Amino acid sequence: MLKKIIFPVLALFMLAGCATSTNTLDVSPKIVLPSQDPTLQGITISINGADQRQDQALAKVNRDGQLISLTPSRDLRFLLQESLEKQMTARGYMVGADGAVDLQIVVNKLYADVQEGNLRYNITTKADISIIATAKNGSKQVKNYRSTYNVQGALSATNAKITNAVNTTLGDVISDMAADTSISDFIKANAR
Repeated sequence: MLKKIIFPVLALFMLAGCATSTNTLDVSPKIVLPSQDPTLQGITISINGADQRQDQALAKVNRDGQLISLTPSRDLRFLLQESLEKQMTARGYMVGADGAVDLQIVVNKLYADVQEGNLRYNITTKADISIIATAKNGSKQVKNYRSTYNVQGALSATNAKITNAVNTTLGDVISDMAADTSISDFIKANAR
């Protein structure tokens, strides 16, 4: 009788222990939207994403003597594609399959370098994102957005701290994209 009770309870505790330690970072940066451009007149653009990173891990940390790879909760291509779509829609563009200008947002680099000592941690995140605009007339423009963020603190670099650093870096890149009008100027000049 005791075995029938103890084994399921023990298994439940073991599963609960596994559930609390995850290797996934909840990537959800703040999305800044630009103001609407009143000069736009029904220009349709298409948007897609690509991830050019060699390694899909956002960070690698040493936990209990094992090197653990931390991966994003969402596909970064679609996350950044969604961000760009929201920004371009806010500007006044229509997003469709066959646009006058094709935009591709490319994740070149996004990584958190995590270093831990006896009592301190250091997290440095770097992001390198490109937007490639290609018009139907053959014109092309590439715009790069880069950001670096560093945070240091006491004890260990938890997943929450690493996630916060990644979200801050991506949020800075998305904010830079919202403030920059060069892609929009290219679209307006080449969409005719």
